[in-house]
Amino acid sequence: MGKYQDVIRGAQQLLLNLPDPIYIIDLEDRVLWVNQVFENRFGFSDAPMYHNNIIHPDGTGINPNVIVTPILNDDNLPIAYTVLLKEARGGERMEFEAEEREERYRIIAENTSDTIVLVDNQAIVRYVSPSMTSLSGYNNDEYEGMDAFDIIHPEDRDRVRFNYWNVLQSKQPVNLEYRVIHAEGHTIHIEARVKPVLDGKGDVKYVVAVARDVSERKKTEQLLENILDNVNAAVWSTDKDFTRYTFCSESMEKISGIPRSEFIDNPIRLHDHIHPADNAVLMGEVKRKLDMGLPVRQAFRFIHVEGETRWGRLIIHPWLDHTGAVERLDGIILDITEKMRSELALEESEQRYKSLFENNLDGVFSIELNRFYFVNANRAFELITGMELSQLTDRCFMGMIFDEDHPLVYETLLEVMQQGMPRDIECRLHNAKQGEKIVSITFVPIFLSGNLNGIHGIVKDITKRKTEERELIKREERYKFLQQSLNGLSNDLANVMKVSELENRLIDEVRTVLQVTAVSIEEVPRGQEAAIMSPHDTWIKIGEKQQPVYLRIAMEHPLLRIEEEWLETAVHYVTILYDNLHLIEDLMKRLEDLVTTNETPKWMLRLLFKLSEKERSSLSSDLHDSVLQDLIIWYRRLESLRSTGAFEKEAHRELMQIEEGLLDAIHQIRITCNELRPPFLLKMGLVESLKSLFEYTRMFSNYEIEFTADPLNVSLNEEQILGMYRIVQELLNNASKHSKANKITMSLISRADHVHFSYSDDGVGMDLSTFEGSFQHMGIAGIEKRVLSLEGKVEFQSAPQQGFHVTIHFPKI
Repeated sequence: MGKYQDVIRGAQQLLLNLPDPIYIIDLEDRVLWVNQVFENRFGFSDAPMYHNNIIHPDGTGINPNVIVTPILNDDNLPIAYTVLLKEARGGERMEFEAEEREERYRIIAENTSDTIVLVDNQAIVRYVSPSMTSLSGYNNDEYEGMDAFDIIHPEDRDRVRFNYWNVLQSKQPVNLEYRVIHAEGHTIHIEARVKPVLDGKGDVKYVVAVARDVSERKKTEQLLENILDNVNAAVWSTDKDFTRYTFCSESMEKISGIPRSEFIDNPIRLHDHIHPADNAVLMGEVKRKLDMGLPVRQAFRFIHVEGETRWGRLIIHPWLDHTGAVERLDGIILDITEKMRSELALEESEQRYKSLFENNLDGVFSIELNRFYFVNANRAFELITGMELSQLTDRCFMGMIFDEDHPLVYETLLEVMQQGMPRDIECRLHNAKQGEKIVSITFVPIFLSGNLNGIHGIVKDITKRKTEERELIKREERYKFLQQSLNGLSNDLANVMKVSELENRLIDEVRTVLQVTAVSIEEVPRGQEAAIMSPHDTWIKIGEKQQPVYLRIAMEHPLLRIEEEWLETAVHYVTILYDNLHLIEDLMKRLEDLVTTNETPKWMLRLLFKLSEKERSSLSSDLHDSVLQDLIIWYRRLESLRSTGAFEKEAHRELMQIEEGLLDAIHQIRITCNELRPPFLLKMGLVESLKSLFEYTRMFSNYEIEFTADPLNVSLNEEQILGMYRIVQELLNNASKHSKANKITMSLISRADHVHFSYSDDGVGMDLSTFEGSFQHMGIAGIEKRVLSLEGKVEFQSAPQQGFHVTIHFPKI
């Protein structure tokens, strides 16, 4: 028999469930296998049975039409025969119908999207439809002969096996949901209908499972669960008699507080935990409406926890069939516990508010709904509004509000009336004694027996707070403006090369920032300070020429503290540079006198720029190592003193302001040091340093910067890197002060033997002819000299309203 097992296994998939008796015989006419119909009709045992000796067990004869079909091997030789018995009870038509049924069964089994699995009573898979591959990744040959539970998820395996044995014992079908491990390793969710197949004796011979992939549905259900958890709601569906759930979301347990195992198989058990009065309504009026096919909405109470009441709102929609009869009930339970508790607490609060009304430190009043006339007010309301309580009779609340605030206040009152919820608002009141008052009002609805009866108002005087907030905003805006001014000034000073330019820049900045008209730079002879320097003006020493040089400012109003700190910092910047620039300017003048040609020697320019950079580096180092470190030490000492000492509130506030001023000064000195000697310039290289410069500039500029650069295939020397960096700084400085551009475009390109740099903006442009001649325009002249020192060439192109364009070429090393 062993050699025929493959034959039997291949044939049984097709022949097992056909309605006619079928059996397989070997070449000696011995019966090897029979289908269920044959066994039920003729019997089959271990005793040998031969084709020619088949008779019915009751001894009656049979008159079948026999259809014998050979089973061929790979050499096309018969190794067995399939015998189909067509009993003579319909002739050819019965044969045709049987073949037609057989074909239908085959088409259904092989083309259904559901997977059909035939399992024997030992849980061994005997047949599986072709859709098994698309479902689980296993092909038919792999799964047939396996234990049916091998591919089931380990956590579900025992439960499914238990249900399988129940089917064998009870002989009743069952619906199951479980997980299967796909051949590729991931998990899929399965929904299956498991039905027993009985033999002629009524015993379970096989179990047929029709399975389908419900993974997408499970994802949708999980999404629904997440949504329901977030909105505190549970969704369910039952039959019309509420005997079983066809669906119940996991959130039902959270909403009700009742273990899911207690009600999932018996929905009516939920009623055991509902307040008796509410349950009577649900089982009476609500049930009558549902029986009539009418939707219902009903609030009720859960009382399953001793001493605690939880509220739910039940919304049910009956589902009617085509005859109008109720087929099922679909419902949702909303958790309204917090809402109901708030409403009950509010009602209780309203009942006892009178005991708190008069003694409340905030102004409290109540108004009626029709015309918003005053009903009552407390003493604090009288003090805030300046309105005597005796004058409130027959007075409209809106009459106390500034006209400009009427629409907002009126809209808020309507929202309170319509929604029954408190609302906050800020508005202005007319105060007969003190003028305008800024107040915060909380409008609270007044309910009596569940009906809106009026509106309470709770008033807080926030005039002082609002005034301080406005002042703070102004100070913050002023501080930001002063900070930007210092940043711009420090950028400009990094590129100034003449004392006169430095003086003019300081005068312009002081005039613009402090809004003063009388500001000048004056030399005061030594010993004559008392006679010349007017005490009504502010005099600040900035440097030395032949005589001491002072900044003179005629103040029309006292400066704010932050303005004083700004002026001190700005003058400090200028003072640091003043004497050095004066010496450099004298040196440059002497050198110019030595130059007899129109072209300044390149070596001289390189020398001057090297000296300038050296001075900048030295100055940056001095600032960082002396002034900055001293400021940091004083700041830490002050912070320690303030933290450990006991000061009055005003003194503590002043110390805080001094700390903030020191931090600002520390920050500005660091910025100045960076501008004088950009950190990591040589280490980062020109391109990365320029990108860093642009990132910093964008924080304070009002124009867009677009920069492109090719990788430089050769290293630039220190002079070239510094020179190009200073040129770009000057171009950005000019753009900030003069161009009014919206966009700046720059590029740095490496050619075969030179480096090409271009700059272009869409600003107001200029007439370049007005700036001809050395040092008549410091920015352009400085760029020309820088480029010349690099052995390069520069070209300027500009005209009014046509932007400003610069092209620079200099050779590589």
